[in-house]
Amino acid sequence: MRTCLVAVAVLLWSGAVEAQTLSYSQAKSRADESEGRLSPNEMQRLVEAQGKFAGGAFARCVSRTGSAPTNFTVVVEVGLDGRVKDSWLRGESSFAHCFRERMVAEFSFRPSSLPFFTAFAYTHAP
Repeated sequence: MRTCLVAVAVLLWSGAVEAQTLSYSQAKSRADESEGRLSPNEMQRLVEAQGKFAGGAFARCVSRTGSAPTNFTVVVEVGLDGRVKDSWLRGESSFAHCFRERMVAEFSFRPSSLPFFTAFAYTHAP
């Protein structure tokens, strides 16, 4: 019995480690693929979910960090339940880190298939 429990624990741990081994570039590539497979209706639902989330997150992160947003991209993997399972960030500002934290905690989108990755990019135009 103990051997069985140890084997299960090792399998669970190795799965968690595997999920963390994606680089930002790999996760972004998966987001591009996932988003590219969406039907027009699904894409509309995703854009609406991102817009609803971003409106509140931008205001909270400006207030929390005291800084304006700078260029960043957050990539997330979303589970079938709509919650964020993992995230990657390109951008080092406190605002970008805040936005990532908010996206992990608050973003919700129910994909029709798994795995599903999506990206939110912000670029400041002077």
